[in-house]
Amino acid sequence: MPQRRPDPADRFGTAELREATLSGWAASPTRLAEDAAAEAELLEIGYRDRLFTELCANAADAANAAGSAGTVAIHADGATVRVANTGAPLTADGVRSLTALRVSPKRADVDHGTVGRFGMGFRATSAAARVVIASRSGSIEFDAARSRDAVAERLPGVDASAVPSQRLAWPSAAVPPPGFDTEVSLDLDAERADALVADAAAQAPDLLLELESLERIDVDGRVFARHSDGDQVIVTLDGVEHRRWLQARSPDTRWLVPVQDHRVRPLDRDALRSPTATGIETTLPARLIAHLPLTPDRRDLHPSADVAAAAAGYADLVALVPDEQKHLVIPPPAFTAGRVDAVLREAIRERLADARWVRSAAGAWRAPTRAWVFSGLTDRLAAALGDILEPLAHPDVSDRGTAVLLVGLGARELGLADVAELLAGVDKPPTWWAELYAALADVVVDGRDAEELGALPVPRGDGRMHVGARGLFMIDGLDAVADPPSPTWVPTLAPSAYDPLLERLGLRRISPSEVLDHPGLLGELDVADDHRELADTVLRLLALPDAGPAPGALGVLELRGADGDDWPADELLLPDSPLAAVLVDDSPFGTVADQVVDRYGRDALRLLGVGWGFSVVHDPEPVAPDHDLPDEDLWWDEHEVPPDQLSAVRDLDLVDPDAWPNALELLAADDATAPLLAHGYTRWWLRRFAEIDGSPLRRLRAVDDEALRGLFDPVEVPDAAVGLLAGHEPDDADDVHAWLTTLADEERDIAAGVAARAHAALIAVVATGRVVVADVPQPERVRTISGGVTTDPIVVDAPWWTTVVPADRAVLPGLPPTPRAAAQLAELLDATTASDRYDALPDPDGRPADPDAAESVALLAAAGLEAPRELRLHDDLHVTLTDGASSTRHRVPWWITDDGTVHLSRDRR
Repeated sequence: MPQRRPDPADRFGTAELREATLSGWAASPTRLAEDAAAEAELLEIGYRDRLFTELCANAADAANAAGSAGTVAIHADGATVRVANTGAPLTADGVRSLTALRVSPKRADVDHGTVGRFGMGFRATSAAARVVIASRSGSIEFDAARSRDAVAERLPGVDASAVPSQRLAWPSAAVPPPGFDTEVSLDLDAERADALVADAAAQAPDLLLELESLERIDVDGRVFARHSDGDQVIVTLDGVEHRRWLQARSPDTRWLVPVQDHRVRPLDRDALRSPTATGIETTLPARLIAHLPLTPDRRDLHPSADVAAAAAGYADLVALVPDEQKHLVIPPPAFTAGRVDAVLREAIRERLADARWVRSAAGAWRAPTRAWVFSGLTDRLAAALGDILEPLAHPDVSDRGTAVLLVGLGARELGLADVAELLAGVDKPPTWWAELYAALADVVVDGRDAEELGALPVPRGDGRMHVGARGLFMIDGLDAVADPPSPTWVPTLAPSAYDPLLERLGLRRISPSEVLDHPGLLGELDVADDHRELADTVLRLLALPDAGPAPGALGVLELRGADGDDWPADELLLPDSPLAAVLVDDSPFGTVADQVVDRYGRDALRLLGVGWGFSVVHDPEPVAPDHDLPDEDLWWDEHEVPPDQLSAVRDLDLVDPDAWPNALELLAADDATAPLLAHGYTRWWLRRFAEIDGSPLRRLRAVDDEALRGLFDPVEVPDAAVGLLAGHEPDDADDVHAWLTTLADEERDIAAGVAARAHAALIAVVATGRVVVADVPQPERVRTISGGVTTDPIVVDAPWWTTVVPADRAVLPGLPPTPRAAAQLAELLDATTASDRYDALPDPDGRPADPDAAESVALLAAAGLEAPRELRLHDDLHVTLTDGASSTRHRVPWWITDDGTVHLSRDRR
């Protein structure tokens, strides 16, 4: 409750003010009606829903007048709302303004930062039957009932029912609370009081932005505060960051955009603020807080307002925003929310066009009208072109969206053809051009882009420049081969200027690998009767440093085998090949002759396709199962669309069944094959067809995989091959059947927890649609909670059933059991769930109980249950189960019926 002074002295002369007002009304009753109508109009129209805003505006003016940061505190005291503030206290001029209409002692044109201008904002409080303004300089009150009585006494012939409540003031003994200079108390009903405090909490973050003289707003103990962090303004709630804004300011405007997680979050719709919210809608990305002249109700701009001038400072805001986010705050031409919004948007765009806020690739600042923008410019390309094309905008403002906005503001848009043209005559070393081509490659997406670079300068090996890359050749590495010599009739690229982009632009690069890929070689292969000379040339090229694998088609080149016959290269193995040790005895491979190995070396022979370890098939764009891989058509059928690429190990079907442990070691130790064990065809085939001791790999488990102990036998394999073993879910319907069959094997010791996990894994693949129940044969036996198997399973579909369903028939769908999982498992097993099998009826002696009572909470906590809607407590709970014609009674600690009622036993034995 507010403190009261012992003597409510009339410090502000309210008696004289009342007398003057009453005399005026007595002289002109029409004036009384006009004042009443004006006050009602201001309350119901002009200042509707602005009560807290106007009180905060007054508090801000008081803080501004006192030259200190202001604090506002609001709370509801029953039906009374109290709003206290710090700052300059109530003055006699202020009282005269409060008792008049459209009169204010404040001069916004003189006192910078002053919000009030018309003396009407306080009329928002006239909704209260009684308003007390307690200030350390003195206090007054407005009382609607006292005003009516005064009018009735002074003007007996006048209808006193319509009397303005805030033209007559009386002195008050109230004093502001400690720490505050002024407090306004409003007598409302409880509902409106609570609503006002709730509105204050919603408005406080915005008001702290709008009213810079206020630094803190306390809403019923919740403290909103404003802090500055460089160019950012932070509003906290109880010391924790609540909102953050990036702010740029000019003498008369502030522009703010929200910031969250280090990114600006542009606004979609907002209201223009001068400085508090008006009724003018804006569609700009940022919030405008300006000092524009308003109409008396503060909801619209005065006709004299210079709207375009309010665009000042927006370019500074854009400059503050990180370059890669600038597009978020550049307003494009768009449909607007009205005249003011349209004028603002146009003025902003005009200022942005000429302001220097666009960073160039070279680090200078330019206006959009003085900048060049290349959509999609990368850091690498900017580094190459920045000094050459100095007006070029920085990559961070050259993404497609920002580039469009910059062009709309007057920037010159560059395309690849423009870049090529502007580079004509540039004198740089070949290495610089190579860096440029590498950077250009990042933005050359398709053939159309490549065509635009048709005039790109390219340095030749003879020192001249070539227009475009078409017609140039790159010959690399042939000096290491005696025959054939390098051709001399083709224009060549300066080697240090090479970049793969040039090939996309028409360059034909002749290197060992590309020579072998050239279609002319395959044509010669088809027509040659004797492959010896051709094989010699190919192997010499493959012996060059950095030579890559030969095309698969060259595997038909014939080489001398150890038996003296000529063999296709891809049907030969190197001497002492580890692959030979794991293949079946009648494998179709021969061994290459020693003299061939001595002549060309093992590396060149392996690049041609002569085997050492397992070979790998690579196809970057497979279209059909035509790679001569075992069971490839089955794997292919599992794909709805062809795989994007194919890399697979060949000849897996030639492995000796007894040699799979060694074969897996060989596959895991080879850098070319080890990655393929984790995905694709290779993993698919090995899991199904590779067997150890007669068991497919997907039916074996790693030695340390305790989750599947008992279900699958352990086996030791290399780390790279662990993924080939049984996972935590089956692969397909066959695998599901195998899991069920193994679970039903009475000879296996499978723990109940393992069985529950296995059942959950089976449900998971069915639930995701990877396996259709109809494709899985139904098992004859099922693993139960007891660890044994049963032919008459009952799937537990809720935790409370575990205490009553016989353990030798109860089957868990996972932990904890749920109705949905149980239903899915029951369908898979062709079994019934407990709730479908039995009718359960708890004892009727339970008494309804309050779930929030101490005993209830303790029993619910002990059972691990949440508070239900309905709870019944039993001294000793039993449930009667009916299965057909037979019934059994079971003592249970708790039970939940179908309607959700929880039954709990007090006896926890």
